[in-house]
Amino acid sequence: MRRKLSIFSFILLSVALIIGLYFLFIRTNLHHTILDGFYNVLIQSTADEEGYRQQYIDWPTVKLFLILFALTIIFIVSLASYLIYRNQMAKNTHLLAGKIAQFFSDPSAASTGEVVIDNELLKIKSDIENNELLLKRETQRTKDLITYLAHDLRTPLVSVIGYLNLMIDSEDLTEEQKKHFLAITLEKSTRLEHLIDDFFDITRFNLHDIQLYKEKLDFVFLLNQMVDEFYPLLKEKNQSLTYDGPESFTLLADNEQLARVLNNLLKNAMNYGTTNSTIHLRLSSDAENMIFSISNEGITIPENQLANIFEKFYRLDKSRSTKTGGAGLGLAIAKEIILAHQGTITAASDNGLTKFTITLPLESA
Repeated sequence: MRRKLSIFSFILLSVALIIGLYFLFIRTNLHHTILDGFYNVLIQSTADEEGYRQQYIDWPTVKLFLILFALTIIFIVSLASYLIYRNQMAKNTHLLAGKIAQFFSDPSAASTGEVVIDNELLKIKSDIENNELLLKRETQRTKDLITYLAHDLRTPLVSVIGYLNLMIDSEDLTEEQKKHFLAITLEKSTRLEHLIDDFFDITRFNLHDIQLYKEKLDFVFLLNQMVDEFYPLLKEKNQSLTYDGPESFTLLADNEQLARVLNNLLKNAMNYGTTNSTIHLRLSSDAENMIFSISNEGITIPENQLANIFEKFYRLDKSRSTKTGGAGLGLAIAKEIILAHQGTITAASDNGLTKFTITLPLESA
């Protein structure tokens, strides 16, 4: 309403100004002065020796005037066309915006009247619906997994409390029995620690807010540190590690985040690797990338499951049991960290051998 009032006021002001200029020209005879000046510019006169005056048209000046007049007309028409087009576009945009809003808010609205726009809106609407569905599924997965973990937390906790009370209340226990009960208590405490770690992963780790602080580091040194930490766990299943690669390799990366990736991959290889098996580590490089792979012997992962192995909470699709693994976030976290480094991570499984391969770009260190 205000915009229409402003346009109407502008038109009235323009009309009043034109009428005022017209009367000003008439009352002051300014129009005669202008016409006389215009006439004197276009019409030239000369006098001969006898005093006769001859008038003629100054054609170069006429041509110049016609050119200027044409340019003025073109400018006025262009300006008017632009204003009309802009006004029409504003109306069409406003109308289309209303149709688009109705398209998304009203399920019965199936068209805006524009085929191309309808196709794009249908794609956008489909993507939004798919994203909402995925978000709902992931939210439900998270809730279910937290429920499962909360339930599983009670089992090792009850066992720890029970065995500790048994050791305190029973004064006639032998040293062998005490060692046995302590070993069970330690096992249940370790399980409890893993479950708590899973809770931390679920509640505080946002895969889309990974901050990298890159620095110059020796990847082989970092790998050796991680292997040393897992030595006790390797002994439990009588597993061994082999390494094929250089003794030192420098690259530019986030030390803490890369350690998290190696931790998740090594833990995954040990958990799903068979007893008395060997985990193979291999490091190589080309002109542009560092290539690291970790392979474990175990059950072959089917192709349809392999395609989803990097999804968050993927374990929930198979079983709610957490005895053989964590919350299903390890590989998803590893993938996001590698992608943040502009690298890639892939998985392959065939003939009982599962292999994860990391590729990281070699930046100037």
